[in-house]
Amino acid sequence: MGEKEVVRRILMDIKSHAPVGPGDDAAAVDMGDYYLVISTDIISARTHLPQAMTDRQIGWMLAAVNYSDIAAMGARPIGIVVSLALPRDTKFASLKRIIKGVQECSNSVEAEVLGGDTKESTEMTLAGTAIGTVDKNKILLRKGARPGDHLVVTGSLGLAAAGYYALVNGLSCPLGVKALLEPNPRIKEGLALSSSGGVTSCMDISDGLASSIYQLSGMSGVSFEIDWDSLPVRKEVLQVARDCGVEPEELVLYYGGDYQLLFTVSPDRLQTLKSKLKSGISVIGKARRSTRNTLKKKGRVVILEDRGFEHFR
Repeated sequence: MGEKEVVRRILMDIKSHAPVGPGDDAAAVDMGDYYLVISTDIISARTHLPQAMTDRQIGWMLAAVNYSDIAAMGARPIGIVVSLALPRDTKFASLKRIIKGVQECSNSVEAEVLGGDTKESTEMTLAGTAIGTVDKNKILLRKGARPGDHLVVTGSLGLAAAGYYALVNGLSCPLGVKALLEPNPRIKEGLALSSSGGVTSCMDISDGLASSIYQLSGMSGVSFEIDWDSLPVRKEVLQVARDCGVEPEELVLYYGGDYQLLFTVSPDRLQTLKSKLKSGISVIGKARRSTRNTLKKKGRVVILEDRGFEHFR
């Protein structure tokens, strides 16, 4: 089984009374006037950490992937606790640099390092738990998209994949490598989306654009038609794809690691949102009453494949 099926089966046995329980980017706990938003994520040496990664970047990554889930809920981060399982021969100086990376990422989103735990392990495995707050009427969820809503994404797509392929193949792509090793949690964008009142669903892109589209589709009971020419793809991504003999779709749609926000917005709120988010958003498709997610490219409409990075596969 892949991770999605494992999680689906586990959730069948969990009875949660929280306002937002398992299955979204983060959970939400009722605190009276607001929700406390909580998310946890793990990274390990074998599956997440390229050899080119510095200790500081490892710490940054640990914090960033957790804060990204807070951003996807439209919440303001408070801080993070980190648990570090480390091999016995880990140098203390290395551990200090990892914590420095956690601290720097936290500083970048105006959050705090709140504490954590350290233990011995045969392989480096790091876990973070981030918390934040959001007004009850402003929380963003994966479900809620309606037919006719625009599908929108922040930033650009495929840079992390380009960074990975560049590292593996000895190519130069500094922007891609930075995107891969130091992802930027979209906290400011998430706060802007939650305050806009027009966003109907939202999640972060961690396992690939196509995989995320299918998750939004399944949660809301709609499908999406994506326009390839509307996807925000930098020239560096296309160049790496050419140099590696890989189709650009593999980097843009199916690799993952971008940690951008993917969301739907009602048509009457799109212009307001564009003016609020001056850092740049791109409309890449539209929600429909259909059972198939599709991709339009070069005048042809094909089925969008439901695949991306998935643990246990």
